[in-house]
Amino acid sequence: MPRGTYAPNFRLSEFTIDVPGFVVHPDDVVGTELHSGWDRLSACCQGPSGTNGPNIVCGSCKAEVATKQADCFTQDQVILEPTAVCLSFTDD
Repeated sequence: MPRGTYAPNFRLSEFTIDVPGFVVHPDDVVGTELHSGWDRLSACCQGPSGTNGPNIVCGSCKAEVATKQADCFTQDQVILEPTAVCLSFTDD
């Protein structure tokens, strides 16, 4: 996903590890941090797979806001939880 863009992902297949939500570039998610639960950060070799639920939380209130996928068998992407975030745009 190119920086500064997003795509809705709500047409999921039962045979994939897709997560429903809005897909964004990992560098576009600011004000967040990784989940403190070790089970949410499970991976094979390169990064979190995102298969155990949201693994990114709000840096302020710690609410679960997104799932990062960056492992060897996933795309390097962040999927925003549609019920936890509001899309906004800045000129940075």
